[in-house]
Amino acid sequence: MDAKTTSIDTNQECHTLASNSNSTTMSNNSSNENVTDSTVFVLVTDQGYIHKAKRTILDLRTRGLWLGDIVLINIDNAHLGRNYLDFYRVTEKKFPVIEEKYELLQKLHYAPFLDSIDGREISKVNQWEKLHVMDPYFRQWDRVVFLDSGLRVLDDVYSTILQLDYRGKFLAPDDGGNYVELPNPNKLFHTQVSQANPSRLTKLKEDFPKVEELLEPYFLNCMWVYDTAILDICSKAEMIQGMLDYPICLTNEMTMMNLYLHFKYGLWERFPVRAHNCKILFDWCEANNPKPSSWRDYCFIKYPNTITFEDT
Repeated sequence: MDAKTTSIDTNQECHTLASNSNSTTMSNNSSNENVTDSTVFVLVTDQGYIHKAKRTILDLRTRGLWLGDIVLINIDNAHLGRNYLDFYRVTEKKFPVIEEKYELLQKLHYAPFLDSIDGREISKVNQWEKLHVMDPYFRQWDRVVFLDSGLRVLDDVYSTILQLDYRGKFLAPDDGGNYVELPNPNKLFHTQVSQANPSRLTKLKEDFPKVEELLEPYFLNCMWVYDTAILDICSKAEMIQGMLDYPICLTNEMTMMNLYLHFKYGLWERFPVRAHNCKILFDWCEANNPKPSSWRDYCFIKYPNTITFEDT
């Protein structure tokens, strides 16, 4: 993943960028087959994120035009209501709590890393529950598309995210962004790993030699797509064990997923900048764009500032 990708400029460039050989390509000969493969959209919520999960599901059913399966992983018996689940055709799924997150807290002595970003390794342990999205339960579908609760779906999923060639891959955005040459020197893996404990860091580098000096790009995990066949290569159980083997993750499950899916197994391919319809496929926020833009220019945004929940 050390290949360079140029920044985007005009819409005329979108087809070139979308088919860049160093990023995930839009399928050509098999695009119709990609769209019709059995697919499930998955979200994870606890009680505090229910309102955000419901917004993303509403977006998915309306703006996204998704008619197929949606699974909502409920991690703390958040109250959803049978009427809501039936009305939006959502399957509620519960998994056993990942108890290792509590063992990890003990290992960290209930104190954040000395170089912590925001203390999330202590205060946001429910993030580890996102690993359930890699559970064998999802083998009943060919493809899984995960969306963070609250992420906005702003265009038809059939002509955008479902056009990606996903077979044998784990697809996700590069945290380096859309508007710089990649890899972005300000968004490399050293920003995701605590370096406060030298012995833990040494073990990490020995067990994951591809992390090298932590100067490799990495993926964001607020949205991803994967071929369920890769569960034969990388398992949820392996990553859960990694929580205790490598208590060094500044961004919890995102660091762990990068360690295994990207550095150990080489499954990650970055999203293309633009979708088949020439809109920007994903961005964290429109404010990242050096050119004037609004939500209408994007397919998915994590934190939009030109549209609010109240607007829709």
